[in-house]
Amino acid sequence: MKKDIFHEVVKVALEKDGWVITDDPLTIRWEKGIFYPDLGAEKILIAQKATQKIAVEIKSFSGQGFRADFYEALGQYDNYFFALSEVEPDRRLVLAVPLFAYETFFQAEYVQRVLILKNISILIYDTENKIITTWIR
Repeated sequence: MKKDIFHEVVKVALEKDGWVITDDPLTIRWEKGIFYPDLGAEKILIAQKATQKIAVEIKSFSGQGFRADFYEALGQYDNYFFALSEVEPDRRLVLAVPLFAYETFFQAEYVQRVLILKNISILIYDTENKIITTWIR
């Protein structure tokens, strides 16, 4: 399985943010299919005495164009979301998007409406500083 060009950047950024990478990739077995979001991670929430779990699908938006990359990301997100809702409903799915893509393509009204209507959680990462700049939803 081919890793995204910013795979290691996102791993480092998550670790800097206090997450423990538990799976690389995360394997989800559902019905007769196997799905592989890029990462599984956990973070202990001390105040709540609980663990928050996420599945992260990393996108670089450096391929065939932002629109085509967005369509591909939506398809993967939907499949992983449905599988997780059946197998691990306590794990939240997050789409990792580079800052340069979020500041340009993701500001389009169409893209913003899709993200809101589909209730997609996003983490925005800075490729140079290897940090998470923003969590949305």
